[in-house]
Amino acid sequence: MDDELRTRLFDPDAAHDLVLAHRPALPSAVEGVVSDVVWSEVVRLLRWATAETGGSPALEAGTWWRLAAECAAFLRRYPGLSAEIAEPWDLVPAPELRGTGAQRVAAAADRLTGLLHPAGPLPLRRLAAEVDALGAAAIGALAERAATLYP
Repeated sequence: MDDELRTRLFDPDAAHDLVLAHRPALPSAVEGVVSDVVWSEVVRLLRWATAETGGSPALEAGTWWRLAAECAAFLRRYPGLSAEIAEPWDLVPAPELRGTGAQRVAAAADRLTGLLHPAGPLPLRRLAAEVDALGAAAIGALAERAATLYP
């Protein structure tokens, strides 16, 4: 992720602009609210995924734990959000990620960031698949860390 985007994620006004860029052209009230909720969550997840830990193993593990929990919270809300805008909520799996847990977290965050860049609406099931991949990568990173600490 480039520094400019990282700065935008952590700047409240710029992050809000990223969220608003994904609203449908002429949204109903419900569509506008669902879009804002979903993309606000994406920004928050990307903040957790790219948070600087200063190389601290404890902070890294805590960040991955929080990231995994937040991804799960989004996915629990996903069927209801999809129902609100009458979209099918079946999850289409994202392509598998390779590498270590930390590398998979970075790759999943990059893919999710790629969905943040183009403005306009995106089917929620596509977004949910990437959030699921990000959460799975965070769990993988935690499991790898635990395996090295407690062989």
